[in-house]
Amino acid sequence: VRYLNTLAAAHAETGQFANAVSAQQEAIALSQNEQERKDLASRLKLYASNLPYRDHGSLAETTRALLDAGKYVEAEPLARECLALRELQIPDDWRTFNTRSMLGGALLGQKKYAQAEPFLLTGYEGMKQREKTIPLLGKVRIREALQRLSQLHEATGQPAKAAEWNKKLAEFDQA
Repeated sequence: VRYLNTLAAAHAETGQFANAVSAQQEAIALSQNEQERKDLASRLKLYASNLPYRDHGSLAETTRALLDAGKYVEAEPLARECLALRELQIPDDWRTFNTRSMLGGALLGQKKYAQAEPFLLTGYEGMKQREKTIPLLGKVRIREALQRLSQLHEATGQPAKAAEWNKKLAEFDQA
């Protein structure tokens, strides 16, 4: 199974997506582990969409580091790539919504407020809806999303909305 998965990835990396799909389907058929089949199937979706496999986790970590360093222009394309992968591979996962918030943060840092707002809102709302599935160490991502929404409304001269987000932030910190 591992060899077929690697072969599929190599085919996809060289643009041979039909071969990648075929090898990945064979790997799925041979796999006897349910979680492994799910992982293989998520890669199959990429190959069927003519996309090579990328590790969305490391893309997210790099994006977060760039945001923390204030490198918003550099963070934006990585956040977009990470979001595209997560929307294909794990569309209903809290991490996909965190990536929406991070993309919004990259746009916010560039003062692209109108573009940032929908990503920030849907990112926060998606994480809030899935809060029970977020591991303890990941809960800080909700806090970051709230901070970004507050910053957006402060930057766009909407102090009442900023105050609402700050109130939610205070409530989150108390909980």
